[in-house]
Amino acid sequence: MGIATLSYSDAGGHHSIHLDRESTSIGRSQGQDVMLSDPSVSRQHAVILREGDRYTIVDRNSTHGTFVNSVRVGRSVLQFNDVLQIGSLNGPRLRFHLQDDDTSTSLSAPAGHLISSLSELRLPDELPPAALEMEKLNWLIRAARQLNQGGAIEDILSAFLHLTLQLTGLERGFVFLRERGEMRLAQGLSADGKVVEEDSTVSRNAMQRAIESESNFSISDTLADQKASGWSSVMANRIRSIYCIPLRKRSSVTEPNKLLGLLYLDSQIRLGELTEVDHQLLDTLATEAAALLHNALLAEDESKARQAREELAVAARIHGGLMSISLPTLPYAKLQAKSVPCLAIGGDFYDAVVLEDCVCVAIADVSGKGVSAAIVAATLQGIIHSQLLAGQDLPAIASLANQFLCTRNVGKYATMILLKLFPDGRVEYMNCGHVHPLTILGTEMHRLKENNLIVGLIEGATYASAHYVLRPGERILLATDGLTEAEDPSGQQFGDAGLNTIAHYEDIDSILDHIAKFQAPNPAQDDCTLLEIQYVEAGNSAVSTLR
Repeated sequence: MGIATLSYSDAGGHHSIHLDRESTSIGRSQGQDVMLSDPSVSRQHAVILREGDRYTIVDRNSTHGTFVNSVRVGRSVLQFNDVLQIGSLNGPRLRFHLQDDDTSTSLSAPAGHLISSLSELRLPDELPPAALEMEKLNWLIRAARQLNQGGAIEDILSAFLHLTLQLTGLERGFVFLRERGEMRLAQGLSADGKVVEEDSTVSRNAMQRAIESESNFSISDTLADQKASGWSSVMANRIRSIYCIPLRKRSSVTEPNKLLGLLYLDSQIRLGELTEVDHQLLDTLATEAAALLHNALLAEDESKARQAREELAVAARIHGGLMSISLPTLPYAKLQAKSVPCLAIGGDFYDAVVLEDCVCVAIADVSGKGVSAAIVAATLQGIIHSQLLAGQDLPAIASLANQFLCTRNVGKYATMILLKLFPDGRVEYMNCGHVHPLTILGTEMHRLKENNLIVGLIEGATYASAHYVLRPGERILLATDGLTEAEDPSGQQFGDAGLNTIAHYEDIDSILDHIAKFQAPNPAQDDCTLLEIQYVEAGNSAVSTLR
Protein backbone atom coordinates (compact mmCIF):
# COMPACT_ATOMS: atom_id res chain seq x y z
CA MET A 1 0.00 0.00 0.00
CA GLY A 2 1.36 3.46 -0.92
CA ILE A 3 1.65 6.50 1.30
CA ALA A 4 -1.49 8.58 1.78
CA THR A 5 -0.91 12.00 0.29
CA LEU A 6 -2.74 15.30 0.07
CA SER A 7 -1.94 17.25 -3.08
CA TYR A 8 -3.00 20.69 -4.28
CA SER A 9 -1.86 23.55 -6.49
CA ASP A 10 -1.74 27.27 -5.78
CA ALA A 11 0.19 30.33 -6.94
CA GLY A 12 3.35 28.78 -5.53
CA GLY A 13 3.04 25.67 -7.67
CA HIS A 14 2.05 22.07 -7.00
CA HIS A 15 2.31 20.67 -3.44
CA SER A 16 2.20 17.14 -2.12
CA ILE A 17 1.88 16.55 1.65
CA HIS A 18 2.54 13.09 3.11
CA LEU A 19 -0.04 12.24 5.76
CA ASP A 20 2.37 10.20 7.88
CA ARG A 21 1.61 11.93 11.20
CA GLU A 22 -1.29 11.50 13.59
CA SER A 23 -2.79 14.82 12.50
CA THR A 24 -2.31 17.28 9.66
CA SER A 25 -3.74 20.77 10.11
CA ILE A 26 -5.25 22.92 7.34
CA GLY A 27 -5.83 26.67 7.57
CA ARG A 28 -4.86 30.19 6.64
CA SER A 29 -2.63 31.07 9.60
CA GLN A 30 1.08 30.52 10.06
CA GLY A 31 2.01 27.17 11.55
CA GLN A 32 -0.65 25.12 9.75
CA ASP A 33 0.68 22.05 7.96
CA VAL A 34 -1.28 23.03 4.86
CA MET A 35 -1.40 26.82 4.50
CA LEU A 36 -4.06 28.17 2.13
CA SER A 37 -4.27 31.90 1.45
CA ASP A 38 -7.86 31.97 0.18
CA PRO A 39 -9.98 34.44 2.25
CA SER A 40 -12.80 31.88 2.58
CA VAL A 41 -10.45 29.63 4.56
CA SER A 42 -10.47 30.07 8.34
CA ARG A 43 -7.20 30.49 10.24
CA GLN A 44 -7.53 27.02 11.77
CA HIS A 45 -9.96 25.48 9.35
CA ALA A 46 -9.75 21.68 9.51
CA VAL A 47 -7.55 18.76 10.54
CA ILE A 48 -6.96 15.32 9.03
CA LEU A 49 -6.59 12.59 11.68
CA ARG A 50 -4.74 9.32 11.02
CA GLU A 51 -5.93 6.17 12.78
CA GLY A 52 -3.98 3.25 11.34
CA ASP A 53 -4.95 3.04 7.68
CA ARG A 54 -8.00 5.23 8.15
CA TYR A 55 -8.00 9.01 7.68
CA THR A 56 -10.73 11.34 8.93
CA ILE A 57 -11.15 15.02 8.14
CA VAL A 58 -12.68 17.13 10.92
CA ASP A 59 -13.96 20.67 10.39
CA ARG A 60 -12.81 22.99 13.22
CA ASN A 61 -15.94 25.15 13.36
CA SER A 62 -14.85 27.05 10.27
CA THR A 63 -16.88 30.01 9.05
CA HIS A 64 -17.55 28.78 5.50
CA GLY A 65 -17.32 25.02 5.89
CA THR A 66 -15.36 22.01 4.69
CA PHE A 67 -16.58 19.98 1.70
CA VAL A 68 -15.80 16.41 0.66
CA ASN A 69 -16.77 15.75 -2.95
CA SER A 70 -18.95 18.89 -2.91
CA VAL A 71 -20.87 17.86 0.25
CA ARG A 72 -20.36 19.91 3.40
CA VAL A 73 -19.16 17.80 6.32
CA GLY A 74 -18.32 18.22 9.97
CA ARG A 75 -16.46 14.95 10.19
CA SER A 76 -15.94 12.42 7.40
CA VAL A 77 -13.82 9.33 6.79
CA LEU A 78 -11.80 9.88 3.61
CA GLN A 79 -11.64 7.51 0.66
CA PHE A 80 -8.80 7.59 -1.85
CA ASN A 81 -9.41 10.04 -4.71
CA ASP A 82 -11.76 12.14 -2.57
CA VAL A 83 -11.61 15.85 -3.34
CA LEU A 84 -11.60 18.32 -0.44
CA GLN A 85 -12.91 21.84 -1.03
CA ILE A 86 -11.93 24.23 1.74
CA GLY A 87 -14.04 27.29 2.52
CA SER A 88 -16.58 26.88 -0.30
CA LEU A 89 -17.34 24.80 -3.38
CA ASN A 90 -15.22 27.29 -5.28
CA GLY A 91 -12.47 27.32 -2.65
CA PRO A 92 -9.05 25.60 -2.67
CA ARG A 93 -9.26 21.98 -3.87
CA LEU A 94 -7.11 19.24 -2.40
CA ARG A 95 -6.90 15.62 -3.55
CA PHE A 96 -6.56 12.72 -1.10
CA HIS A 97 -4.80 9.77 -2.77
CA LEU A 98 -1.97 7.28 -2.70
CA GLN A 99 1.44 8.48 -3.82
CA ASP A 100 1.72 5.67 -6.34
CA ASP A 101 -1.74 6.45 -7.81
CA ASP A 102 -0.93 7.85 -11.26
CA THR A 103 -4.32 9.53 -11.53
CA SER A 104 -3.83 11.43 -8.30
CA THR A 105 -1.36 14.01 -9.51
CA SER A 106 -3.93 15.96 -11.47
CA LEU A 107 -6.40 18.30 -9.84
CA SER A 108 -8.18 19.17 -13.03
CA ALA A 109 -10.85 16.44 -12.96
CA PRO A 110 -14.34 17.94 -13.23
CA ALA A 111 -16.02 18.41 -9.88
CA GLY A 112 -19.16 16.77 -11.21
CA HIS A 113 -17.17 13.51 -11.49
CA LEU A 114 -15.61 13.65 -8.04
CA ILE A 115 -18.48 12.60 -5.82
CA SER A 116 -17.60 10.20 -3.01
CA SER A 117 -14.49 8.52 -4.29
CA LEU A 118 -15.28 8.89 -7.96
CA SER A 119 -12.89 6.18 -9.02
CA GLU A 120 -15.34 3.85 -7.29
CA LEU A 121 -18.55 5.65 -8.22
CA ARG A 122 -17.83 6.05 -11.92
CA LEU A 123 -19.61 3.48 -14.02
CA PRO A 124 -17.31 1.42 -16.24
CA ASP A 125 -18.29 1.28 -19.89
CA GLU A 126 -16.60 -1.91 -21.01
CA LEU A 127 -18.31 -4.68 -19.05
CA PRO A 128 -20.70 -7.44 -20.13
CA PRO A 129 -24.34 -6.28 -19.80
CA ALA A 130 -25.10 -8.43 -16.73
CA ALA A 131 -21.92 -7.33 -14.95
CA LEU A 132 -22.58 -3.71 -15.88
CA GLU A 133 -26.09 -3.83 -14.40
CA MET A 134 -24.72 -5.32 -11.17
CA GLU A 135 -22.06 -2.60 -11.07
CA LYS A 136 -24.79 0.02 -11.51
CA LEU A 137 -26.68 -1.38 -8.56
CA ASN A 138 -23.53 -1.19 -6.46
CA TRP A 139 -23.07 2.37 -7.68
CA LEU A 140 -26.60 3.21 -6.57
CA ILE A 141 -25.94 1.94 -3.06
CA ARG A 142 -22.80 4.06 -2.77
CA ALA A 143 -24.56 7.06 -4.36
CA ALA A 144 -27.49 6.80 -1.94
CA ARG A 145 -25.02 6.70 0.95
CA GLN A 146 -23.34 9.84 -0.40
CA LEU A 147 -26.70 11.56 -0.85
CA ASN A 148 -27.67 10.80 2.74
CA GLN A 149 -24.53 12.48 4.07
CA GLY A 150 -26.08 15.85 3.18
CA GLY A 151 -28.05 17.39 6.01
CA ALA A 152 -28.83 20.90 4.82
CA ILE A 153 -30.94 21.52 1.74
CA GLU A 154 -28.01 23.02 -0.18
CA ASP A 155 -25.85 19.95 0.50
CA ILE A 156 -28.59 17.54 -0.59
CA LEU A 157 -29.21 19.45 -3.81
CA SER A 158 -25.52 19.67 -4.63
CA ALA A 159 -24.94 15.93 -4.16
CA PHE A 160 -28.15 15.11 -6.05
CA LEU A 161 -27.19 17.21 -9.07
CA HIS A 162 -23.64 15.85 -9.17
CA LEU A 163 -24.88 12.26 -9.04
CA THR A 164 -27.60 12.65 -11.68
CA LEU A 165 -25.26 14.50 -14.05
CA GLN A 166 -22.69 11.74 -13.63
CA LEU A 167 -25.28 9.04 -14.28
CA THR A 168 -26.78 10.66 -17.37
CA GLY A 169 -23.64 12.26 -18.78
CA LEU A 170 -25.59 15.45 -19.54
CA GLU A 171 -24.09 18.93 -19.33
CA ARG A 172 -26.07 20.78 -16.70
CA GLY A 173 -28.79 20.30 -14.13
CA PHE A 174 -31.20 22.38 -12.07
CA VAL A 175 -33.39 21.68 -9.08
CA PHE A 176 -36.50 23.82 -8.75
CA LEU A 177 -38.44 23.89 -5.49
CA ARG A 178 -42.10 24.77 -5.26
CA GLU A 179 -42.77 28.00 -3.35
CA ARG A 180 -46.25 29.51 -3.17
CA GLY A 181 -47.37 27.44 -6.12
CA GLU A 182 -44.46 28.44 -8.39
CA MET A 183 -41.26 26.64 -9.35
CA ARG A 184 -38.26 28.67 -8.21
CA LEU A 185 -34.64 27.76 -8.90
CA ALA A 186 -32.94 26.33 -5.82
CA GLN A 187 -29.61 25.26 -7.32
CA GLY A 188 -27.99 24.78 -10.70
CA LEU A 189 -24.72 23.03 -11.57
CA SER A 190 -22.80 22.17 -14.69
CA ALA A 191 -21.13 18.80 -15.20
CA ASP A 192 -17.77 20.32 -14.19
CA GLY A 193 -19.18 21.43 -10.83
CA LYS A 194 -19.65 25.13 -11.57
CA VAL A 195 -22.71 26.96 -10.32
CA VAL A 196 -25.04 27.95 -13.16
CA GLU A 197 -28.11 30.17 -13.16
CA GLU A 198 -31.41 29.60 -14.88
CA ASP A 199 -31.68 31.36 -18.23
CA SER A 200 -33.88 31.40 -21.31
CA THR A 201 -32.37 28.15 -22.54
CA VAL A 202 -34.16 26.13 -19.83
CA SER A 203 -37.26 24.60 -21.40
CA ARG A 204 -40.27 25.63 -19.34
CA ASN A 205 -42.41 23.61 -21.77
CA ALA A 206 -40.67 20.40 -20.73
CA MET A 207 -40.99 21.33 -17.07
CA GLN A 208 -44.70 22.01 -17.46
CA ARG A 209 -45.23 18.66 -19.22
CA ALA A 210 -43.66 16.83 -16.28
CA ILE A 211 -45.70 18.77 -13.73
CA GLU A 212 -49.02 18.37 -15.55
CA SER A 213 -48.52 14.67 -16.24
CA GLU A 214 -47.20 14.09 -12.69
CA SER A 215 -44.57 11.82 -14.22
CA ASN A 216 -41.11 11.88 -15.78
CA PHE A 217 -40.74 13.67 -19.09
CA SER A 218 -37.73 13.15 -21.32
CA ILE A 219 -36.55 13.72 -24.86
CA SER A 220 -33.37 11.86 -25.75
CA ASP A 221 -32.95 13.63 -29.10
CA THR A 222 -34.92 16.81 -29.75
CA LEU A 223 -33.95 16.80 -33.43
CA ALA A 224 -35.78 13.52 -33.95
CA ASP A 225 -38.74 14.24 -31.67
CA GLN A 226 -41.85 15.93 -33.03
CA LYS A 227 -42.89 17.13 -29.54
CA ALA A 228 -39.91 19.44 -29.37
CA SER A 229 -39.95 20.65 -32.97
CA GLY A 230 -42.37 23.45 -32.10
CA TRP A 231 -40.49 24.62 -29.03
CA SER A 232 -38.66 27.69 -30.24
CA SER A 233 -36.39 27.99 -27.18
CA VAL A 234 -35.18 24.41 -27.57
CA MET A 235 -34.50 24.81 -31.26
CA ALA A 236 -32.96 28.28 -30.95
CA ASN A 237 -30.59 27.17 -28.19
CA ARG A 238 -29.84 23.79 -29.77
CA ILE A 239 -30.85 21.78 -26.72
CA ARG A 240 -30.37 18.14 -27.71
CA SER A 241 -31.53 16.17 -24.66
CA ILE A 242 -33.90 16.98 -21.78
CA TYR A 243 -34.89 15.06 -18.64
CA CYS A 244 -37.50 16.34 -16.16
CA ILE A 245 -38.41 14.40 -13.02
CA PRO A 246 -40.99 15.64 -10.47
CA LEU A 247 -39.77 15.40 -6.88
CA ARG A 248 -42.59 14.27 -4.61
CA LYS A 249 -42.97 13.48 -0.96
CA ARG A 250 -43.95 9.88 -0.42
CA SER A 251 -47.68 9.51 0.11
CA SER A 252 -49.20 8.12 3.27
CA VAL A 253 -52.64 7.01 4.38
CA THR A 254 -53.46 10.47 5.71
CA GLU A 255 -51.53 12.63 3.26
CA PRO A 256 -51.34 12.26 -0.56
CA ASN A 257 -48.32 12.86 -2.76
CA LYS A 258 -47.05 16.41 -2.52
CA LEU A 259 -45.02 18.04 -5.28
CA LEU A 260 -41.85 19.43 -3.71
CA GLY A 261 -39.98 20.43 -6.83
CA LEU A 262 -38.49 19.28 -10.11
CA LEU A 263 -35.16 17.97 -11.42
CA TYR A 264 -34.25 19.36 -14.84
CA LEU A 265 -31.27 18.04 -16.84
CA ASP A 266 -30.29 18.94 -20.38
CA SER A 267 -27.43 18.94 -22.88
CA GLN A 268 -26.54 20.71 -26.11
CA ILE A 269 -24.14 18.04 -27.30
CA ARG A 270 -24.65 14.60 -25.85
CA LEU A 271 -27.75 12.52 -26.55
CA GLY A 272 -29.61 11.21 -23.54
CA GLU A 273 -29.22 7.53 -24.34
CA LEU A 274 -30.18 5.88 -21.07
CA THR A 275 -30.96 2.21 -20.59
CA GLU A 276 -33.91 0.92 -18.63
CA VAL A 277 -31.59 0.33 -15.66
CA ASP A 278 -30.32 3.92 -15.97
CA HIS A 279 -33.90 5.20 -15.80
CA GLN A 280 -34.55 3.06 -12.73
CA LEU A 281 -31.40 4.37 -11.07
CA LEU A 282 -32.42 7.95 -11.85
CA ASP A 283 -35.92 7.39 -10.46
CA THR A 284 -34.54 5.80 -7.30
CA LEU A 285 -32.13 8.69 -6.76
CA ALA A 286 -34.96 11.18 -7.29
CA THR A 287 -37.19 9.34 -4.80
CA GLU A 288 -34.39 9.25 -2.22
CA ALA A 289 -33.56 12.92 -2.77
CA ALA A 290 -37.23 13.91 -2.49
CA ALA A 291 -37.53 12.14 0.87
CA LEU A 292 -34.38 13.85 2.15
CA LEU A 293 -35.58 17.21 0.81
CA HIS A 294 -38.95 16.82 2.48
CA ASN A 295 -37.32 16.13 5.84
CA ALA A 296 -34.84 18.99 5.38
CA LEU A 297 -37.63 21.40 4.39
CA LEU A 298 -39.66 20.38 7.45
CA ALA A 299 -36.61 20.96 9.64
CA GLU A 300 -36.00 24.34 7.99
CA ASP A 301 -39.65 25.35 8.44
CA GLU A 302 -39.51 24.33 12.08
CA SER A 303 -36.29 26.30 12.54
CA LYS A 304 -37.87 29.37 10.93
CA ALA A 305 -41.00 28.95 13.04
CA ARG A 306 -38.92 28.62 16.19
CA GLN A 307 -36.95 31.74 15.26
CA ALA A 308 -40.19 33.60 14.55
CA ARG A 309 -41.56 32.55 17.94
CA GLU A 310 -38.38 33.69 19.66
CA GLU A 311 -38.44 37.03 17.81
CA LEU A 312 -42.13 37.46 18.64
CA ALA A 313 -41.40 36.76 22.30
CA VAL A 314 -38.70 39.45 22.25
CA ALA A 315 -41.09 41.84 20.49
CA ALA A 316 -43.78 41.05 23.06
CA ARG A 317 -41.39 41.89 25.91
CA ILE A 318 -40.39 45.17 24.27
CA HIS A 319 -44.00 45.99 23.44
CA GLY A 320 -45.03 45.11 26.99
CA GLY A 321 -42.41 47.51 28.30
CA LEU A 322 -43.65 50.30 26.04
CA MET A 323 -47.24 49.66 27.07
CA SER A 324 -46.58 49.25 30.80
CA ILE A 325 -47.99 52.41 32.33
CA SER A 326 -47.57 53.14 36.01
CA LEU A 327 -50.78 55.01 36.73
CA PRO A 328 -50.44 58.13 38.89
CA THR A 329 -51.95 58.50 42.35
CA LEU A 330 -53.89 61.76 42.63
CA PRO A 331 -55.79 63.45 45.48
CA TYR A 332 -58.80 64.11 43.25
CA ALA A 333 -58.95 61.00 41.05
CA LYS A 334 -58.45 57.24 41.07
CA LEU A 335 -57.24 55.58 37.88
CA GLN A 336 -57.19 51.94 36.88
CA ALA A 337 -56.56 50.37 33.48
CA LYS A 338 -55.72 47.08 31.79
CA SER A 339 -55.13 45.90 28.23
CA VAL A 340 -55.42 42.26 27.09
CA PRO A 341 -54.21 41.54 23.52
CA CYS A 342 -55.85 38.64 21.70
CA LEU A 343 -52.47 37.68 20.21
CA ALA A 344 -48.94 37.94 21.62
CA ILE A 345 -48.94 41.69 21.00
CA GLY A 346 -51.77 43.99 20.02
CA GLY A 347 -52.87 47.34 18.70
CA ASP A 348 -54.65 48.75 21.78
CA PHE A 349 -52.96 51.07 24.25
CA TYR A 350 -53.71 53.47 27.07
CA ASP A 351 -51.66 56.21 28.69
CA ALA A 352 -51.77 58.72 31.53
CA VAL A 353 -49.80 61.95 31.93
CA VAL A 354 -49.92 64.29 34.94
CA LEU A 355 -49.62 68.03 34.32
CA GLU A 356 -49.63 70.89 36.84
CA ASP A 357 -53.32 71.62 36.47
CA CYS A 358 -54.82 68.30 35.32
CA VAL A 359 -54.34 64.66 34.51
CA CYS A 360 -54.49 63.56 30.86
CA VAL A 361 -55.48 60.08 29.74
CA ALA A 362 -55.63 58.39 26.36
CA ILE A 363 -57.04 55.14 25.05
CA ALA A 364 -56.69 54.02 21.44
CA ASP A 365 -57.37 51.07 19.16
CA VAL A 366 -55.33 50.72 15.96
CA SER A 367 -57.04 48.80 13.14
CA GLY A 368 -56.05 45.18 12.75
CA LYS A 369 -54.31 42.90 15.18
CA GLY A 370 -50.89 41.43 15.88
CA VAL A 371 -47.45 42.74 14.93
CA SER A 372 -48.48 45.31 12.29
CA ALA A 373 -51.05 46.92 14.58
CA ALA A 374 -48.62 46.84 17.50
CA ILE A 375 -45.91 48.70 15.54
CA VAL A 376 -48.32 51.50 14.63
CA ALA A 377 -49.75 51.56 18.16
CA ALA A 378 -46.30 51.95 19.73
CA THR A 379 -45.48 54.82 17.35
CA LEU A 380 -48.83 56.51 17.91
CA GLN A 381 -48.50 56.16 21.66
CA GLY A 382 -45.13 57.90 21.54
CA ILE A 383 -46.59 60.80 19.54
CA ILE A 384 -49.58 61.25 21.86
CA HIS A 385 -47.53 60.89 25.04
CA SER A 386 -45.03 63.54 23.98
CA GLN A 387 -47.79 65.92 22.90
CA LEU A 388 -49.68 65.50 26.17
CA LEU A 389 -46.49 66.16 28.14
CA ALA A 390 -45.96 69.33 26.11
CA GLY A 391 -49.45 70.55 27.10
CA GLN A 392 -50.82 70.60 23.56
CA ASP A 393 -54.56 71.09 23.00
CA LEU A 394 -56.49 67.89 22.41
CA PRO A 395 -57.71 68.85 18.89
CA ALA A 396 -54.11 69.70 17.90
CA ILE A 397 -52.92 66.28 19.09
CA ALA A 398 -55.64 64.52 17.09
CA SER A 399 -54.78 66.53 13.98
CA LEU A 400 -51.10 65.63 14.33
CA ALA A 401 -51.90 61.92 14.77
CA ASN A 402 -54.24 62.03 11.76
CA GLN A 403 -51.62 63.77 9.62
CA PHE A 404 -48.98 61.23 10.61
CA LEU A 405 -51.08 58.18 9.74
CA CYS A 406 -52.38 59.67 6.48
CA THR A 407 -49.07 60.96 5.12
CA ARG A 408 -47.02 57.90 6.10
CA ASN A 409 -49.42 55.64 4.19
CA VAL A 410 -49.14 52.83 6.72
CA GLY A 411 -52.55 51.44 5.80
CA LYS A 412 -53.79 51.79 9.37
CA TYR A 413 -56.25 54.02 11.16
CA ALA A 414 -57.13 54.37 14.81
CA THR A 415 -60.03 55.21 17.06
CA MET A 416 -59.12 57.00 20.28
CA ILE A 417 -60.26 59.12 23.18
CA LEU A 418 -58.15 61.90 24.69
CA LEU A 419 -59.34 63.31 28.01
CA LYS A 420 -58.26 65.89 30.58
CA LEU A 421 -59.63 65.85 34.14
CA PHE A 422 -59.16 68.97 36.27
CA PRO A 423 -59.21 69.04 40.12
CA ASP A 424 -62.60 70.78 40.19
CA GLY A 425 -64.25 67.91 38.24
CA ARG A 426 -64.24 69.58 34.82
CA VAL A 427 -63.59 67.21 31.96
CA GLU A 428 -62.45 68.05 28.45
CA TYR A 429 -62.62 65.07 26.14
CA MET A 430 -62.36 64.27 22.46
CA ASN A 431 -63.70 61.07 20.94
CA CYS A 432 -62.31 60.09 17.52
CA GLY A 433 -64.61 57.30 16.34
CA HIS A 434 -64.19 55.33 19.57
CA VAL A 435 -66.70 53.52 21.79
CA HIS A 436 -68.65 56.22 23.65
CA PRO A 437 -67.41 56.86 27.19
CA LEU A 438 -69.77 55.72 29.94
CA THR A 439 -70.26 57.77 33.09
CA ILE A 440 -71.45 55.92 36.22
CA LEU A 441 -72.72 57.27 39.53
CA GLY A 442 -74.59 54.72 41.60
CA THR A 443 -77.32 53.33 39.35
CA GLU A 444 -77.20 56.35 37.05
CA MET A 445 -75.40 55.88 33.72
CA HIS A 446 -74.88 58.27 30.84
CA ARG A 447 -73.14 58.05 27.44
CA LEU A 448 -70.94 60.92 26.25
CA LYS A 449 -71.88 60.87 22.58
CA GLU A 450 -69.98 63.81 21.09
CA ASN A 451 -67.77 62.40 18.36
CA ASN A 452 -65.11 63.16 15.72
CA LEU A 453 -63.66 61.41 12.69
CA ILE A 454 -61.32 58.45 13.09
CA VAL A 455 -57.65 59.44 12.79
CA GLY A 456 -55.80 58.16 9.74
CA LEU A 457 -58.69 58.11 7.25
CA ILE A 458 -59.10 61.62 5.85
CA GLU A 459 -56.12 63.94 5.50
CA GLY A 460 -56.87 67.45 6.74
CA ALA A 461 -59.77 66.38 8.98
CA THR A 462 -60.59 68.82 11.79
CA TYR A 463 -61.29 67.88 15.40
CA ALA A 464 -63.12 69.50 18.33
CA SER A 465 -63.30 68.64 22.00
CA ALA A 466 -66.37 68.52 24.26
CA HIS A 467 -66.87 69.12 27.98
CA TYR A 468 -68.50 67.45 30.97
CA VAL A 469 -68.46 68.00 34.76
CA LEU A 470 -68.03 65.04 37.07
CA ARG A 471 -69.68 64.83 40.45
CA PRO A 472 -67.80 63.44 43.46
CA GLY A 473 -67.69 59.62 43.22
CA GLU A 474 -68.66 59.62 39.54
CA ARG A 475 -66.66 57.41 37.19
CA ILE A 476 -65.85 57.52 33.48
CA LEU A 477 -65.31 54.12 31.90
CA LEU A 478 -63.42 53.98 28.57
CA ALA A 479 -63.33 50.73 26.57
CA THR A 480 -62.16 49.52 23.16
CA ASP A 481 -64.52 47.65 20.84
CA GLY A 482 -62.81 44.37 21.67
CA LEU A 483 -65.07 44.44 24.71
CA THR A 484 -68.34 45.58 23.20
CA GLU A 485 -67.96 43.40 20.09
CA ALA A 486 -67.02 40.24 21.99
CA GLU A 487 -69.25 37.32 20.92
CA ASP A 488 -70.65 34.35 22.79
CA PRO A 489 -70.61 30.88 21.14
CA SER A 490 -73.91 31.66 19.38
CA GLY A 491 -72.47 34.81 17.77
CA GLN A 492 -74.33 37.27 20.00
CA GLN A 493 -72.29 40.41 20.72
CA PHE A 494 -71.77 41.71 24.26
CA GLY A 495 -72.59 45.24 23.10
CA ASP A 496 -73.09 48.51 24.94
CA ALA A 497 -76.07 47.02 26.74
CA GLY A 498 -73.91 44.25 28.17
CA LEU A 499 -71.38 46.80 29.36
CA ASN A 500 -74.15 48.73 31.08
CA THR A 501 -75.09 45.64 33.09
CA ILE A 502 -71.61 45.19 34.58
CA ALA A 503 -70.41 48.78 34.69
CA HIS A 504 -71.19 48.87 38.42
CA TYR A 505 -68.24 46.50 39.02
CA GLU A 506 -65.65 48.58 40.84
CA ASP A 507 -62.71 46.47 39.67
CA ILE A 508 -61.98 46.38 35.91
CA ASP A 509 -60.44 42.90 36.30
CA SER A 510 -63.93 41.72 37.23
CA ILE A 511 -65.30 43.23 34.04
CA LEU A 512 -62.63 41.55 31.92
CA ASP A 513 -63.24 38.21 33.67
CA HIS A 514 -66.94 38.56 32.89
CA ILE A 515 -66.12 39.17 29.21
CA ALA A 516 -63.82 36.12 29.10
CA LYS A 517 -66.61 33.92 30.52
CA PHE A 518 -69.07 35.43 28.04
CA GLN A 519 -66.82 34.38 25.12
CA ALA A 520 -65.85 30.97 26.50
CA PRO A 521 -64.87 28.51 25.23
CA ASN A 522 -63.93 30.62 22.18
CA PRO A 523 -60.75 32.74 22.37
CA ALA A 524 -60.93 36.51 22.09
CA GLN A 525 -61.05 37.80 18.52
CA ASP A 526 -59.82 41.32 19.27
CA ASP A 527 -57.69 43.21 21.78
CA CYS A 528 -59.61 44.37 24.83
CA THR A 529 -58.67 47.47 26.86
CA LEU A 530 -60.40 49.25 29.75
CA LEU A 531 -59.52 52.51 31.49
CA GLU A 532 -61.50 54.03 34.35
CA ILE A 533 -61.24 57.42 36.06
CA GLN A 534 -63.14 58.07 39.28
CA TYR A 535 -63.46 61.65 40.48
CA VAL A 536 -62.93 61.81 44.23
CA GLU A 537 -63.54 65.39 45.40
CA ALA A 538 -63.49 68.97 44.17
CA GLY A 539 -61.48 71.97 45.28
CA ASN A 540 -58.08 70.33 45.73
CA SER A 541 -55.63 71.55 43.14
CA ALA A 542 -52.60 69.75 44.52
CA VAL A 543 -51.33 66.97 42.33
CA SER A 544 -48.86 64.28 43.37
CA THR A 545 -47.52 61.36 41.46
CA LEU A 546 -46.24 58.04 42.77
CA ARG A 547 -44.29 56.02 40.25
